Amino acid sequence: MLSKILLNLLLLLIFLPDNLNTGDGENIKYINSFSGKKLPITRDDKWRNIDNGVDFKSIKIKRSDSGLDIIIKLLRMDLKLVKARILYSKNPETNFQNVKNIAGKDNIIAAINGSFFDINGNPLGLLIADGKIINNRVVTHPIYSGIFYVKDDMPYIVHRDDFTPVGVTQALQVGPILIADGKDTEGFKDMHSIHYRSGIAIDDSGRVIIYATDTNYKGISLHEVRQVMRLSDIGCINLLNLDGGGSTQMYISTPSFSEHIAGSADIPVVIGFYRR
Repeated sequence: MLSKILLNLLLLLIFLPDNLNTGDGENIKYINSFSGKKLPITRDDKWRNIDNGVDFKSIKIKRSDSGLDIIIKLLRMDLKLVKARILYSKNPETNFQNVKNIAGKDNIIAAINGSFFDINGNPLGLLIADGKIINNRVVTHPIYSGIFYVKDDMPYIVHRDDFTPVGVTQALQVGPILIADGKDTEGFKDMHSIHYRSGIAIDDSGRVIIYATDTNYKGISLHEVRQVMRLSDIGCINLLNLDGGGSTQMYISTPSFSEHIAGSADIPVVIGFYRR
């Protein structure tokens, strides 16, 4: 009887799915923290299709020095099938709203917090929302290095110096850019500060990926984010940090799936994604 139990346990260990990554062994993936310690990825879900041209996955990372988890939620979209819009909406009383209210309900697939703003809800960099120029100033501060924009229904992430506004209907300036044309960027500070993070990326197939840390868990550094977004099944070639901290919010709504990272502060700028 004992030998049969041991045999069953052995078979269970052999056929345990790789994507669970719950034990020691070669299937464990790691990223490096600023201190040089390896942080194990204890769960790395496979991409799950949740709508036409839309996939979701979640990654859990254990911060070894504290034993506390980091959870990053990612959404991947084909903009041939999904429309991206920059949304700017201030509540008349507070100047701010949550991501769900700004994005609305009609044909919504997902929304994520966008760019930096002042205490009155005014954007601090270039902002073009649905063809309307909200702020035409391109800020030259090192942090504001990137611009996400849409032109002819195609997504782009570029350095601010390479941006041309002709024909652009949606654009926001934020930063820093973490990966540009497949290469790590340099020249900015706070790479190792731990905060809640959100961002937008373009992968090697031209799809848009948005991500946010689940604010019920712990934060992550930009250095660590960059390693996550370079994982082989994510494959980002351009990666732009969005406003994070308390502004970190993400909302997903499809007939088969929903997700909401609420954040702790309302915002005025959102990137929304809608069914065509």
